[in-house]
Parts: sequence; C-alpha cells; structure tokens
Amino acid sequence: MIMERPRANTLGIIYKDGRILAEKLSGKHSKGEGVFYRPLGGTIELGETSIDALKREFMEEIGAEINIVNYIACVENIYSINGNTGHELTQLYEAELVNESLYEEDSIPVNENGRNSEAKWIPVISFIEKREILFPAGLESYLNRYL
Repeated sequence: MIMERPRANTLGIIYKDGRILAEKLSGKHSKGEGVFYRPLGGTIELGETSIDALKREFMEEIGAEINIVNYIACVENIYSINGNTGHELTQLYEAELVNESLYEEDSIPVNENGRNSEAKWIPVISFIEKREILFPAGLESYLNRYL
C-alpha cells in the first residue's frame, strides 16, 4: 500500500435555491466506480493562503471570480483507491459567484489541466440522502444549512 503525505486543498460551496454547484466526475473512487461530485477548488500551493488558492482555482477551472462569504470547516479525508491510501485536509468555504449570470446556467464547463468536465447545480438533499456521491467523504454533514 502506498501512503503519501497529506495534501492541503480548498473547496468552495456555491449555493442557489436548494442546490450547490459541484463538478460531475466519473471513474474509480473510494466508494467504488461511477459518477460522483465534488465542489470546485483544488490544491493549496506552497506560500498561498487557502482563500487565494480557492479564488485561483475557480478562475482556472471555470474562468469565474468568486467572493468568500464564510469559512465553514476543515474537513479531513483519509481514503483508499486501488489499495493506495490518500489523505486530504480541506479548507471549506461558502462562496458566491461575482458573475450572477452563471447562476442561471444549467451547467458550467470545467477545464482542469486539459481534463474537461462540467459543474452542475445538484440538489443538496441528493447528497444528504446519499442518492448522489459527494467527495470528500463527510462533506454532506455540512450541507444542512442549505436545505
């Protein structure tokens, strides 16, 4: 089993009408294989604050500016995929999109290092009731405020 050092990252919860914006991904994950969702964000670079990293990641991934509304929590996620252990420490923020027209889009194209996907507005209840898979694990416990 390969064990890496913990990775520090940051994710932003963008909320609209009982839904949050989450990137739709597909592949192997710690609960099996298939479709799963993840809020937008990414790795905190050395010397970068988690807020600066989150703003940078939103700009890189969807070309959008955000404002930070509120700090939510630090989420620790230890997981295994294909016998390899991963460990993330995630700074979680509530944020809002500066470009309000993005709230009207059904989906927003995501480009991350040449990997193309889409971010969609997914009902919070789908994650809380575990009808949809949300990562990092345990994140759904912070979503009750958006019901």
